[in-house]
Amino acid sequence: MKKTITNYELRITNSKSQIFLLFAAYCLLLTFFYGCVSSKKIEMPKTQAEAIEFNQRGVDAFEAGNYEIALIAFQKSLKLNAGVDNQKGAAISLLNLGRVYLAIDRFDDAKSVLERAMKIGLNLNDQLIISEAYASLGRYYYLIGKNKDAIDILEKAVAIDSKEGYRTTGSKLNIMGTVYKDSNRLEEAEKIFNDALKANQGYGFVIDAADSFRGLGDISLQKRDYRKAGELYESALLIDKKSDKGAKISLDLFSLGVLSLKEGDIKLSLDFFLRAYAVDNSRGDNRRAVKTLEKIIEIYNELGDKNNLEMYSLERERLLQKEMPLQKEGEREQ
Repeated sequence: MKKTITNYELRITNSKSQIFLLFAAYCLLLTFFYGCVSSKKIEMPKTQAEAIEFNQRGVDAFEAGNYEIALIAFQKSLKLNAGVDNQKGAAISLLNLGRVYLAIDRFDDAKSVLERAMKIGLNLNDQLIISEAYASLGRYYYLIGKNKDAIDILEKAVAIDSKEGYRTTGSKLNIMGTVYKDSNRLEEAEKIFNDALKANQGYGFVIDAADSFRGLGDISLQKRDYRKAGELYESALLIDKKSDKGAKISLDLFSLGVLSLKEGDIKLSLDFFLRAYAVDNSRGDNRRAVKTLEKIIEIYNELGDKNNLEMYSLERERLLQKEMPLQKEGEREQ
């Protein structure tokens, strides 16, 4: 007999399930500040070129879910920039460090480096650095649960982008929409995500547009418009698969798993969660894999499937042990 789950609902963990939405601007930052790295190496001093190369390594490592390597790369980039008093380069390295610290829950470290980046931006009167520092601090306040502070500072970032004509507006509106959504201000969130989608599509930023679709899908899910939510999540998944973005694909699959569970299709929801786990496990993103495993374990527990419950519980513990060094490193630095 097929066992069904009654009165069971999978909860989305806001700050964790949306974490990759908050880090979309890495490559964009490199493009705006430096242009194409390979074309600029000949035109700039060797140390600055090396710093940019380390920044790119950090970006690649972060996208692959390898936060330890990303931290090392950004720290090396910062050291190189500091050694030649390259203030703008140092600010970029600090911004990138801050974003990785946010991803691994080292919030005090994140705030410290982001405030240093902000100070440099103000000293240089560099509006793009200031805007990015505001946006990253907005992410910080959101992740520690201070949504009002997050909205206030994100509005400053969006205002700068609008005034200066920067193309990063859409990604920042995506973050703001997430904060409004998680504050249960759904109508405002929906408007912001639609504005973000328009901006991202207008600039041809398809990956950021996928984030907008996913945010709108979350709102439809909360409004119990499951058909519309499914269409929006599928739109995001289609873009992310074409863009070959594993981290975003995982988010899309996870969202579809939540939707299927809401609709009462336990088998389909489990399939989506298992696919999301497979993506993160293949990428070596242990932190996201652990979060997805928690949902898989919950379902097997409710189904009474002891064999799979034990197997995935052991896998979760194994991955948690692999994540411990990053947390211990943060404790040593403090």
